Amino acid sequence: MDRNTILLVDDNSTHQYSLCRHLERSGFDVLQAHTGLEALELTSTHLPDVVLLDINLPDMTGFQICEKLKADPSTEPIPVIFHSATHDTQAARVQATDLGAVSFLNYPISIEHLVSVVQGALLKSRKRPSKSDGHSEEHETPRADTSERHVG
Repeated sequence: MDRNTILLVDDNSTHQYSLCRHLERSGFDVLQAHTGLEALELTSTHLPDVVLLDINLPDMTGFQICEKLKADPSTEPIPVIFHSATHDTQAARVQATDLGAVSFLNYPISIEHLVSVVQGALLKSRKRPSKSDGHSEEHETPRADTSERHVG
């Protein structure tokens, strides 16, 4: 079975290291970006299955990145999940939803919840009609390790 690929975008090295290790142990391949520019380049080059996107980055906001991804037909179908340690506001959640994000997670993040949200996003994106034939496709997603862990 092919492993799903997640692009993890976070400028906080501690958060990124921890999330990356937990996601890899849960059966995902993980690409990492520390800036918005890196995120956009990796997304267009590798077309990950999911983008896990921090809001605060050194060169642009996660909102700006999401807007660019959703405006490009090649990256528009990729589910975006926001995560933030500092933007726990209704306005940030509304903005994320308005930009097309599928979820918004705050620290501390339960790894089990994160993996569940990623799996749900993968299932929804796999059931979208393919552009070539109009039929939906379904692919198996990895199962989560269910031991309780948190990041942040």
